[in-house]
Amino acid sequence: MEPTPTAKSPKIPGSQQEALDTVLKYLQRTVDALPKGTALDSSDAQGGSNLSCDDDFAGPGPGPTQYDVTTHVATPTNVSPTEIVANIGDVWRSWGLKVIERNEFDKPNWFAYADDGYRLQIEIAHPATYPPTLTVISPCFPGDLRDDDLARHNPGVITQSAPTN
Repeated sequence: MEPTPTAKSPKIPGSQQEALDTVLKYLQRTVDALPKGTALDSSDAQGGSNLSCDDDFAGPGPGPTQYDVTTHVATPTNVSPTEIVANIGDVWRSWGLKVIERNEFDKPNWFAYADDGYRLQIEIAHPATYPPTLTVISPCFPGDLRDDDLARHNPGVITQSAPTN
């Protein structure tokens, strides 16, 4: 497995809401940079969830957690899943993120690492004609800030922002 890049300036979320807002910001920024008509659909995926950062945490108190949202990339009919995966990798590189392809996942795939510690990943589906899966994951934050009701927030379909003039 390839080494995971270290965040230069990690921004540990100070609340569940901050983690959710930042994850949604990365999702919105991604979809806004894609071909016209692209959307991110989490209505048929898990949406948002909290995941343990340390399976061996023995306490006291709740263990560290991270927040993620999983979506499928719905593209216009003239854009293939492999094209959109390549496009997303290029978009993330243009932001200055460290982007690598992981050997242990179906290809193409891109895992992007932001300086603030957030991770973005796009994976081709199997079969490759299905929509790719896009996930954004927060850095770990203290478990006592975890809010599972808020974490279950499912953004549904994230469409492109209206162009500004």
